[in-house]
Amino acid sequence: MKILVSLLFTALLTLSCTSPEGTGIIGGEIYIMGCESTDNYGTPSFPAYFNMLANYFVGEPVLDEGPVPTKHRFDIRMQRGSNTLEDTDVLYIQIAKTSLTARLFSEGKPVPVGPQENVTSSLGLYLTCPSFYDGPDVYHTGNGCPDITLEEQLTMCENVDFGEHENLFEPASPFAEGHSCLILCEFGTAERGTTINDDFKIDFGDTVSGIYFFTLGNRRIIGGYTEICDDGIDNDFDGFIDEDNCETPTAGGFIQGNFHIKVIRAKAIQAFP
Repeated sequence: MKILVSLLFTALLTLSCTSPEGTGIIGGEIYIMGCESTDNYGTPSFPAYFNMLANYFVGEPVLDEGPVPTKHRFDIRMQRGSNTLEDTDVLYIQIAKTSLTARLFSEGKPVPVGPQENVTSSLGLYLTCPSFYDGPDVYHTGNGCPDITLEEQLTMCENVDFGEHENLFEPASPFAEGHSCLILCEFGTAERGTTINDDFKIDFGDTVSGIYFFTLGNRRIIGGYTEICDDGIDNDFDGFIDEDNCETPTAGGFIQGNFHIKVIRAKAIQAFP
């Protein structure tokens, strides 16, 4: 038994875990219909105000050790309370390939977020329905981001007070519902107007910060190209709009805010003698 415990502690010592170090804010207007229609959080007609009151911000680099071209990833969690995803409210953002996002940053372009994009995101709310498998996920209609110049982005980043927001419950200009967009203010060692190679990565010691606006929908509906009732859009791309064979969303709305995260390696765990 002592040998097994010793091996477990050795494994823990060798893991490269991250530690929470940052600030930010998450809020908006959302609705999530209850499983039994008795515990709804808002409705499609009357979304409810939402403020996560997040106090745990962590960025986690996932490095690809394979041959070039590498596919380094970066994950962001902004949540309230617990260190675990299962029993807390959490906004999860995943950057599938950091070099692609760094190139957009270098070129002065905003970052679209959605199921078919390099950056995806989902909102998980504890003890709500739909379940983990049915959303809400972040998606966009049309272009993910509004037309916004580099100068406008730089002004937004200069004026942002990370962890604060003037009005979480109204879409902040230049965003509107239908957009799902990330304006990066810092992205590790990436700089504006420079060449980004395929091996670019976010690593421990780096800072990542940004401003975001996300439109929400059911994971199953938006991921499966299901026709949505009465929205005036051909969601399943079959040439027909608002056909009879459609589904009514049970989650939606928007969230917005900002974050400033320092990527910190967690302290090692020391084994007891």
